Amino acid sequence: MLTVMDKRAVAGRFAAAAGRYDASARVQARIAHALAERLAALNLAPGARVLEIGCGTGLLTAAALSRLPHVGSWLATDIAPSMADACRRRLAGDPRLSVMAMDGEMPAVEGPFDLICSSLALQWFPDAAGALGRWRGMLAPGGGLCVATLGVDTFAEWRRALAAAGAVGAGPAYPDGATLSRWLRPGGRVERQDFVEHHGDARHFLHSLRGIGADYAPGRLPAPTLRRAMRLLEATRPVAVTYDVRWLTVR
Repeated sequence: MLTVMDKRAVAGRFAAAAGRYDASARVQARIAHALAERLAALNLAPGARVLEIGCGTGLLTAAALSRLPHVGSWLATDIAPSMADACRRRLAGDPRLSVMAMDGEMPAVEGPFDLICSSLALQWFPDAAGALGRWRGMLAPGGGLCVATLGVDTFAEWRRALAAAGAVGAGPAYPDGATLSRWLRPGGRVERQDFVEHHGDARHFLHSLRGIGADYAPGRLPAPTLRRAMRLLEATRPVAVTYDVRWLTVR
């Protein structure tokens, strides 16, 4: 589990990656569009008030606003000011949108909101369960949460390679479905959908994480161990990496 200091380091990496994020965020864009489709199916009432946590450069923001013409207001937030600025630039012509820099784990706004949504931000929070509880407390009567986060089998291929190279326990750790379901009680639902990304080699995979600022790890692997893990990951090419996406919904 990440600590508060880890989260600060992550935020700094995302801030530095804002200018290059979109070029590497292939699977993140696919997940954002899939989440936007889910939001469009919610049949939000005209004038709905929406809060987005972890907007990044605005991939979900743009995809959702184009599908939700009757939304009244959309507040997009990100812990990294440079990411928030990129989102603002992307959608500068939409009068429904406002953007602010904010730590979504401890929101600095009160609501109420008819919808709170987030794509691939929750997994970076040291207290993800607490964040979900706070978000629920900001909902208007009848409001809902719709969140995409990462589950336990994310990067399973890479974690197997790391373990085989002797780096047991290295790599990111994400919650399983039972844990996520417990966080959402009462009344929440967890669904799984896998997104597979292909890379020419292990270096390309690791560079793609660096490109979006998601390459943070609390400790550094010895170079020989890292090289061995990379070779093991490349045993089958192209390299396939799975994102175990969990859809969390509360209505």
